[in-house]
Amino acid sequence: EGLAQDPQSAPLPASPWARLPIVPACAHEPRAEMGAEDGECVGVNGEKAEEAKPSPVVSRGCKLLDPMPMLTAKVVHGFGRGSKMLGFPTANMEVRWDKEDTPEVLSPSERDILEFARTCETGIYYAWAQVVNGSDRGIYKVAMSIGWNPTFTDVKAKTIEPWILHDYAEDFYDCELRIVVCGFVRPELKFDVFEELIVAIREDGEFCREALDATSVAEVAKHPFFAQE
Repeated sequence: EGLAQDPQSAPLPASPWARLPIVPACAHEPRAEMGAEDGECVGVNGEKAEEAKPSPVVSRGCKLLDPMPMLTAKVVHGFGRGSKMLGFPTANMEVRWDKEDTPEVLSPSERDILEFARTCETGIYYAWAQVVNGSDRGIYKVAMSIGWNPTFTDVKAKTIEPWILHDYAEDFYDCELRIVVCGFVRPELKFDVFEELIVAIREDGEFCREALDATSVAEVAKHPFFAQE
C-alpha cells in the first residue's frame, strides 16, 4: 500500500464489494466496450468460454458525477492486502472517522473527504490523481474503490482506496494525494471465490482506464486543482 504498479501486471485493490450473485461467463456474453461519446460505456465483462477460468459476470457503466468531487487527503497505511494478498500495492486515503461527530474541528479538506465517504454510493469509481509532494507529481488515471470490503470481515469503517494506474518508483506514505472523482462504474460486490475477485477487479481497472479516455473526462487532468510543475 502507498505505491501503485502498472495495471498490465497487477489487479485492482481489494475494493469494497456488496453481496450480489456471481454467474460464470458464457461465450455469447460481450465484454464492456467504450462508445464514442461520454456515457456510452456500458456492458458486461466476462472471459471467453474457452479460457480455463471463466470470470464472473459484472455489469459496468459510466455515470458522470456532477459536480465532480475534488478530494485531498494524506496517504495512510491500510490492511496490507493490496500487496500481500493480491500481489499489488494500493493507496489508502485518510478519512477522519474519529471526528465524525465533531467535524467542525477538521480542516476543510478533511471535512470534504469525510462527507464524501459518509454520503457517496459504495462501489467502483474512475478518477484522476496526483501525489502532490512526492517525487513523482504526475497526474494519473485511477480506479477507486469505496466501501466496506465485504469480501473481508475485518473492516469496521468505510474506506477510500485508489488504485493509481501508474508504476511509481517509490512509496508515498504520508504524502498529500489529490483526486478528482469523475464517475461511478458499479456498486460494490462480495465474491465467495477469491479468484473471481482477482479477475473482476483487474477488469475494473481496464474499464476505468478506458472511461478516462472520454474527451470531457480526459480534460479533467488539466484542472488547476492539481499542482502544476
